[in-house]
Amino acid sequence: MPLIRPCADLRNNYNEISKICHETKEPMYITRNGVNDLVVLSDETYEKLIEEFNETEEERIDRLISKHFDKHYANFEEFQKDILNKINEAIKEIENGDGIPMENVVAEMEEKYKLE
Repeated sequence: MPLIRPCADLRNNYNEISKICHETKEPMYITRNGVNDLVVLSDETYEKLIEEFNETEEERIDRLISKHFDKHYANFEEFQKDILNKINEAIKEIENGDGIPMENVVAEMEEKYKLE
């Protein structure tokens, strides 16, 4: 849920707004006459947004992969074990005739992502 405060609170409750922005790391919307007028961020949150905005596509992909990896695996050995288990499961599916032909997968991906 977004944080919303009237503009008078900037003047009257600056320390409280600052504390909330730093603790939550979320933007706070400041309204004037009931309409959004400003967005207030902690410096840390602002710098992170700028860094993410300015990163290259390769850096963004690398950051997302690292974030996903760190969330799911304690170390590289755990990752290797998981990948090997998934490969073995896929081989068993193919041997049992439960697999999906690659042509179908590619066609589905092309349709879903409008690739040609």
